[in-house]
Amino acid sequence: MRVLATLCLVIPWVCLASSATKGLVNTNVIRTVDLQGLPFVREQVGVVIQNDHDSKVFKTYTISIDQDKAPNLSQLQVFERKSGHSLDLTKETAQTYRAVLRRGLLPGEKLSLNIDFVFVSLVQPRPQAVKQSDDQSWLWADNSLVPSVYPTRKQKTVVRTKGDVRVFTDGGARDGKQSVVFGPFTGEQGGGRVEVGFKDNSEQMEALTHRREYFVSHWADDLNVLEHYALRSLGPESTFDKVDQMVSKYMHRRDNLVKTLLVKVPAEAREMYFVDEIGNVSTSAVSKQRRAKGEDAFRVMQLRPRYPISGGWNYTWWHGYSLPLSRYLKVSPQSRHHLRLPFIGSMAACASLEGELTLAMANAQNTAVRQYELRVTLPEGARDIAVELPVA
Repeated sequence: MRVLATLCLVIPWVCLASSATKGLVNTNVIRTVDLQGLPFVREQVGVVIQNDHDSKVFKTYTISIDQDKAPNLSQLQVFERKSGHSLDLTKETAQTYRAVLRRGLLPGEKLSLNIDFVFVSLVQPRPQAVKQSDDQSWLWADNSLVPSVYPTRKQKTVVRTKGDVRVFTDGGARDGKQSVVFGPFTGEQGGGRVEVGFKDNSEQMEALTHRREYFVSHWADDLNVLEHYALRSLGPESTFDKVDQMVSKYMHRRDNLVKTLLVKVPAEAREMYFVDEIGNVSTSAVSKQRRAKGEDAFRVMQLRPRYPISGGWNYTWWHGYSLPLSRYLKVSPQSRHHLRLPFIGSMAACASLEGELTLAMANAQNTAVRQYELRVTLPEGARDIAVELPVA
């Protein structure tokens, strides 16, 4: 899961250039929009910048985001393409970020950058209501030109989907069943709204709120974890039909209903429990220990609602467990305590009719978090507290 971080008038890029940025030019821009991991929309913008100023050296590069998309930004990173070096970023406004170049760009020099965005909730179901066993169709819409405070000489946009593309705006060119290309455009050519409609039956959930709480107890060598979730299914709305669901189960047909919520917990977790105020969870289980490549061992808490979660439905619950504190708390020779904790939990939604849990189900990144809160309760008497976060 990813955490959502986060107006100026929408104007074509040529109107945004100012004397403060005159001299830098985007000679070529290629934007790749990846719609294969919804609800996350990943955009990689490859840009070649050139210093056309006679004498000025540029030490920073400004990145712009459309007004409509800025509230949906989850992650932003900038790299030098050749070296792979990550550049430091500073947020200037709701729509602009400034990247610090590793060295100043001299007159006449070029530099290639990769700008990686992750957005959430940028696609909408079309139609907004379907039968629970119908295919899900989605609509992606955006400006055909990448916003920039700098003049852009040439650019194009490539949109890739997981399911087959069904419709797209005039001017686009199909590149296989699951890809559409808009452009190349030169100068001011091609500005306007473009759309791509496509099929994707994957589960999509959003945590409207997610709160994780840690309670530290020295006496019991215990780290207690409590997590609160308020979920919403992002799929198209459908009327729940129990008969149709049972037929789908026995005929091995797919449907759009989320049947299981999968929460990954550390392998050493003990005393697990959940609280569901409305009593919708009828079945729960904890898997045996599993391990994915590059990860610590974990188990999966499986919560199966009595009524599967349909598109547009909300669902709330909280769960907790205990961990051995000694694994997360270290004491330095100077008697300073260092508590190292996972920043956020992992939760996935599953619509599969199969009873067997797989690693792919548990590791599915299909739940975005709109509002996240982390609380840590330290023992009485703790002082001189310093906090380091994995995100800015």
